[in-house]
Amino acid sequence: EGGNMANKLGLMEERLADVERKIVNLKMNLIDEWFTFNKKQFDFEYLVELHNFLFNDFYFKYDAEVRNLTNIEKNIINDYFNKLNYLCINEPNKLEEILLIIRELWGLQIFVVGNTRTLLTLLKIINDAFYLNLDVDINIEINSNPRIFELQNFVNQKGLTK
Repeated sequence: EGGNMANKLGLMEERLADVERKIVNLKMNLIDEWFTFNKKQFDFEYLVELHNFLFNDFYFKYDAEVRNLTNIEKNIINDYFNKLNYLCINEPNKLEEILLIIRELWGLQIFVVGNTRTLLTLLKIINDAFYLNLDVDINIEINSNPRIFELQNFVNQKGLTK
C-alpha cells in the first residue's frame, strides 16, 4: 500500500511507511474523536472523505485519490452502499452480509493507496454506530505489497467465504 509516490513530508519510502503507519493507526483508533460524521447513511462520498481524513497528512491529492473507476464499478459501489445502509438500519444482525459487502468493496481497490485501512476504519465506524458487536482489529501491520490481504483474512477468520 504505498509505493514510490511523492509525499508532503519529503520522506523516503522506508521512513514514510513507518511514519504513515503510526499516524494512520492513531487516526483509526481515535476516529470517533477526530472525524465529524454528518451523514446517517454511508455512501461513496463518505468513503472518500474518510480516506482523505486518514491520508491527507502524507500524500498530495493526486497521489492518494480514487483510481479511475469504470461506470460498472461505480454502479457496483453504489449498490453495495445501498445494501450496506439497508442492512445496518433494518437488519444489523446480518453480520455476515455486512462483512461480505466490506470485503467486496475492499476487493475493488478503490483508492491508489490505503484501501485496507480505509475500509477497516469504515467497518469500525459501522460497528460502533450500529452496535454490531464485531471484534474489529484495526491495528494490523501493513506491508508494501500492492494487493495485501489483511481484510480478506479478517473476514475469512469470521468463518465467511465468498
